[in-house]
Amino acid sequence: MKKVFLSADDFGRSPNRNKAIDESFKKGLIKSAGLIVTGQYLQDAVSQINRGGYVEHIHCHFNVSGNLNGEDSMDRPLTEKMAKDKSFCENGLFKPYTGLPNRPKDIFKFCKVYRELCAQYNRFLQVTEGKGNRRHIDFHLWYNLTWPVSIALNLFTWTHRIKTVRYIGVHQEHTRRKIFRILSWNPFVKFYRSSNIDGFLTHPEWFEKESCFELYCHPDYMKDRGDVLMDNSISYFGHDKQPMETNIQLLKQRGDLELVSWANE
Repeated sequence: MKKVFLSADDFGRSPNRNKAIDESFKKGLIKSAGLIVTGQYLQDAVSQINRGGYVEHIHCHFNVSGNLNGEDSMDRPLTEKMAKDKSFCENGLFKPYTGLPNRPKDIFKFCKVYRELCAQYNRFLQVTEGKGNRRHIDFHLWYNLTWPVSIALNLFTWTHRIKTVRYIGVHQEHTRRKIFRILSWNPFVKFYRSSNIDGFLTHPEWFEKESCFELYCHPDYMKDRGDVLMDNSISYFGHDKQPMETNIQLLKQRGDLELVSWANE
């Protein structure tokens, strides 16, 4: 049996995402979820977590930019220096992913990023009353592949004794991007390969040699699908997005996967 850490992304991102993740927990479709603490829907997410009684399966999901797809974002940084940095923010809000500082000389911004990560982690501990998973952290896979964020991540994992981190996805494992993982690397932190569910179902050979790995999903209610609980993850292969229950059933049908929470690691 392969151990699979099955986790949902972006709790706190939007009312739909919050409701969908909560329903996914109730139906047993997911095992853990990453909480974003910079958005205006944080308290809504925390209320659902407390009502659902699954706080120990919630971990901190860092955010230092707006949405990857350029959609409107109300995410605000928690530190004043980050808010005033025009590389990351505009009018007090995180800018979309496109254009994050990524030149070698931008490495000197890592101090601002580090302070922001610490602030977000402390907010996570506060809103979960210290009952959340303190030893695992998530990133959007696209923005820790930058100079200042990768260095700040390295420092953060050392100072806060983090045990496991999602660094990069299988689809990002080419030489240039591996450099950023090395910059982020702490020898006391475990690194597991990861993909979304669609990627794994399409190319299970990616994980043929792995005994443990992560599969992530994005539960949501999409406007064109009515009230169906969907996995709103990007397909690397142009596939249609699938209902959450369909994807989880396909994983279970394999018979060789043990689906677990990051809290079990």
